[in-house]
Amino acid sequence: MRPAWWQTLVEWVSRRAGTDPVRLATAPRQAVAAAAASLQGEALQRAEIAAHLQRGLHALALYPHPVGELPEGQPSALADAVDRALQDRDWATRQLPRRPQLLPQLIQTVNDEVASARVMAAIIGQDPVLTGNLLRIANSPAYKVHERPVDSLQRAVTLVGTEGVRQIISAVLVQPVMQVQCEVFPQFSAIIWEHALLASRAAADHARTVTFGDAFAAQWLGLVQGLGAALVMRQLLQEAQARGETIAPAVVLDLLQRWSLPLAQRVAAAWDLPEPVHQALAADAQGPLADSLRLGSAAAAASLLCRHGHGPQARMLALLEQLPSAPPHALRWIWRRLHGRNVETLDEAMHDARGEAGA
Repeated sequence: MRPAWWQTLVEWVSRRAGTDPVRLATAPRQAVAAAAASLQGEALQRAEIAAHLQRGLHALALYPHPVGELPEGQPSALADAVDRALQDRDWATRQLPRRPQLLPQLIQTVNDEVASARVMAAIIGQDPVLTGNLLRIANSPAYKVHERPVDSLQRAVTLVGTEGVRQIISAVLVQPVMQVQCEVFPQFSAIIWEHALLASRAAADHARTVTFGDAFAAQWLGLVQGLGAALVMRQLLQEAQARGETIAPAVVLDLLQRWSLPLAQRVAAAWDLPEPVHQALAADAQGPLADSLRLGSAAAAASLLCRHGHGPQARMLALLEQLPSAPPHALRWIWRRLHGRNVETLDEAMHDARGEAGA
């Protein structure tokens, strides 16, 4: 049985045809708020919290320009076409992105206890584009540890250490294949990428400090889950273009929920990632790595929803504390590293602005 907020969201997208431009500009934000409504106060079953946060994230990724609709009570021919394409045995051969050229070297250095962060940075240094991406990610909120910009590979190694460089290099290798040109949902690629980056960081932190598991494997779980979502959108766009159809947000939300993890599993297999990564990506997976993925993905979604004004930090933390293997002291440390001590949500910023105006 789907929760009430999900039905509210589906009903909203089915009413959007013929809406005047002013209402269309504001309604998507209301839709995201509806998707996050149960996160702000309504009681949630513990087993449903991660899924609720994930749906809220996907709704946020589709804001601010959902278009088109499906007639009420009729099945989606477009969704059926995407399902058929993804179920095709040959789909992986035609559509899965190639394994990053430097990935085997990265895995080898991770398994070599003697290999240093400088060795791995030297691997990336062979490619100017990858070097630029590494420095960009090292300066992103997910990894930045100092006010002074990271302007060289050597400084990156010094500031974030061996484990941090491993994480950044992994993100650098995945980022190029996660880009999706999507005029219909222009925010999608940026939100999904930021979530993957934050989720990989949080999952690695959880594995290192809570389950004492494989932080490198946990990090890749967050990254390939994001890549799975990008591949769903890519296939959907191809089918819509071939059929000359518009895309309803409700169709995207449903496909993302059903296919992101299965496609992530296919990526993990095709790229020869460690076997535990494949197993932890199963929908019903149990164990330390699955807990790390669930916590990392949920915490990253909560952080992004919070930053965009769709839930207070206290409520988000209360939800995250109910997830498996989420001791409060460790969770709050992960949240501070993920969300930042001084990060404002949009709601807090608006509240402060109103207070200053009234002073």
